[in-house]
Amino acid sequence: MIKKRFTSLLLTTILLLSSISNIFAVNIATIGLDPSLIATYLAEDESQNTEIINVVNNFIMSHIRPNMTDFEKEIEIIKYLVATVTYDIDELSNDSFFINDSYKAYGALVNHKAVCSGYAKAFDLMAKTCGLSTTVVTGEAINSASQNGAHAWNRIYLDGEWYNVDVTFEDPITNITLQANQLFNNYINCTDAEFASNHIRETGHSCTATKYGKNVVTYYLNTGVVDLNANVDLLRKQYVQEIAMYSLANDENGKKSAIDKLLLIGAKYDNNSNFIASNNDLEITTYILTHLVAGENVVTVVTGPNTQNLFSIDSGTWLNDYITIPGRCTMQRVFSSDGKFDTRILIFKFG
Repeated sequence: MIKKRFTSLLLTTILLLSSISNIFAVNIATIGLDPSLIATYLAEDESQNTEIINVVNNFIMSHIRPNMTDFEKEIEIIKYLVATVTYDIDELSNDSFFINDSYKAYGALVNHKAVCSGYAKAFDLMAKTCGLSTTVVTGEAINSASQNGAHAWNRIYLDGEWYNVDVTFEDPITNITLQANQLFNNYINCTDAEFASNHIRETGHSCTATKYGKNVVTYYLNTGVVDLNANVDLLRKQYVQEIAMYSLANDENGKKSAIDKLLLIGAKYDNNSNFIASNNDLEITTYILTHLVAGENVVTVVTGPNTQNLFSIDSGTWLNDYITIPGRCTMQRVFSSDGKFDTRILIFKFG
């Protein structure tokens, strides 16, 4: 009875929303919840199910516009869940196998606390309500200690192709504050090959599409523009210029903001042309001078693993000893990690 009441109430509220906002019209067939899973999405009583409906409807009214593409709706849903849901760490030590609200969409959407199952079901429910085609994927995840554990994530169908999405992994367990419109973008619209290092799926659609992959997501998050030929290196160069500008102006807040944006998208160019996996001073010096001769006044060097604190570049005399270009030169050291190995970013501003 609860299931029938919920679907009826959900249909009524969505149709009412459609008539008010002209966003879209959805019926239960379009929502497409697997009847065998409906109970695991919902709460235990009608009043709590009403809370779920209110949250989803309020999200649609606040975040979904009539002309948005499926890709744009997807990103809005992910951003909303990352901003409003906290991973239920207590459940990591729960050996009772009791399926509480954190395993359901209710936990994520109303309690703002969930485990991977709750994240995945909340994404699936919100996406289907917005007219997107998605599924919940079950399998295993491999943590940083190389331990396997049961896990759930999603797939989404965009322009005729399937992509992997893991909102749980996209949302940090640690208390890390992201800037507005920013996500780590490590687990959005990935292929099976990209997920293979730490995701083992049971069954389901294979995901090989790259059309709406990392570069497109990154560019959209930073510019609000959907560009299927996005050049993220242009953004990296822009943020490097901003870091230098704010440094010269002694604007610490502006510099920190630009550094944060650079670290989120990664400092290495897509073609790795600014990446040096060496601790050879001469190699780095040659790289910098080559760019100066080419007329650049801001030069970025990204160093590889195992190079921390090995360069004489860290000494106070290095700039005078190796860079004899007249004029003022400043250097910023930015330390970063891409999740695989540590990197150091050296940003030089001349003139």
